[in-house]
Amino acid sequence: MVETTPKNRSTFFVDGFNLFHSVKEAEKQLPERQLKWLDVPRLCRSYLHLIGGNAELGGVHYFTAFADHLRDENPEKVQKHRAYVRALTASGVTAHIGHFRRKKVWSHELKRWVKAYEEKETDVAIACEVLTLALEDRLDVAVIVTRDSDFAPVHRCFISHFPGKRLLFAFPFARVSKELKRLCPASFTISKEAYAKHQLPESVRLPSGKLVTVPASWSVGG
Repeated sequence: MVETTPKNRSTFFVDGFNLFHSVKEAEKQLPERQLKWLDVPRLCRSYLHLIGGNAELGGVHYFTAFADHLRDENPEKVQKHRAYVRALTASGVTAHIGHFRRKKVWSHELKRWVKAYEEKETDVAIACEVLTLALEDRLDVAVIVTRDSDFAPVHRCFISHFPGKRLLFAFPFARVSKELKRLCPASFTISKEAYAKHQLPESVRLPSGKLVTVPASWSVGG
């Protein structure tokens, strides 16, 4: 019987808006590049060597929400976001779509309450998915791509209940959390050069056979 080296199924859980704002910051430092058409699976795979233990990509889960409340004033923004998520899912990513909730906030400038929107439930959705896949023994290593220190309790819960597994954080460029780094020293930071290196093809073929194309303003010539 041939012995095989056990694999470390390493699954990434991506806080989409956290990553997006990091990409925008990277574009400021690499002004000649457009980086938003990011190939997230290839990006995650490129960091498996830092996880070690013969790590292999077990899957990529991408969490985001569509700003449908902007459809009237900025429809192009919503369309670009939807196109990108379609390209990711065609590339093997599992997308988890949340929602925005309207709320009122006090404007000191206007001296009155104004309408605002905030993304809801993403952190909880990520935590639930991480713990569910661990409970079902569908991963060996969970990697949460975020800088949000609200995930500290998730880390403590994970290592307490799954001592044979690991949970790491991958900090998007320019968005390191000192608290999460102290909690999990084995965590790592994604570089802006990695964003530039791992971009999707200009056109991605969907399961239907149709093509989804990078928005013009996101292309290198845009």
